[in-house]
Amino acid sequence: MLGWACLGMCFFYFAWRYNVLFVTDTKIDTRGLIYPRALKQLFTGIYLAELCMIGLFGASEAPIPVALMVVFTVFTLLFHLSLNSALDPLLYNLPQSLLAEEEARYRAADVEAGPAAVTTNESSAAGEKNGVSNGKAPADAAAVPKRGGILGRFLKPWVFADYETLRQLVPRHEDVDLHNLYSAEVNRDAYLPPTVTSAVPLLWIPHDAAGVSRQEVAHTSKVIPITDEGCELDEKGQLNWDRESTRPPVWEEKVLY
Repeated sequence: MLGWACLGMCFFYFAWRYNVLFVTDTKIDTRGLIYPRALKQLFTGIYLAELCMIGLFGASEAPIPVALMVVFTVFTLLFHLSLNSALDPLLYNLPQSLLAEEEARYRAADVEAGPAAVTTNESSAAGEKNGVSNGKAPADAAAVPKRGGILGRFLKPWVFADYETLRQLVPRHEDVDLHNLYSAEVNRDAYLPPTVTSAVPLLWIPHDAAGVSRQEVAHTSKVIPITDEGCELDEKGQLNWDRESTRPPVWEEKVLY
């Protein structure tokens, strides 16, 4: 039974992952805070399980298992507090040590590039301190792979998965101009509420041979935008439109921030 349950959970994981990446869409930016919240909420089930075990062992008059479960509950509480103290400072602010490491990389790149690159990098020093650059970041130095056993990597992740090592896994494009990533309209309206920037929605109705849609477009267009292009209503009352080669009139380009 456990094997089939594990197989079912694997299929459910792949289906859910596919939906999250390619199907579902949301306009809410969680800023990566869902995972730490879910990680903290896992302790709720652990606490309930430990309390239930304490009650079962207590009803069975087993003092040693009860004492062990009490010890495990206290250990879980201490671990929970330690986890919160380690994660909470990292959830809303970028550690200053990472900024110091980035600045050290730029200084090392300036030394390796020679005096010709010093003048160029000095002109963008102010932008780098604010987290931006002129779009020409120095090339990443070849990271020396850190070897270690499975136990060492698990017990000491800060040694084998430090910032310098994980930085090599992030794709970096040196030819990207950080000052021109978005259009002028997107930069202008990026921090405005949707009620200010959203336009009047376009009403899309199907075209029919009797001309009812044309009459509706003529009257309704005086109030809101409306169109009957791109979709037709056949004799059986079915909607027909080319889903492969054309885009609907209500299509909007999604801006990836």
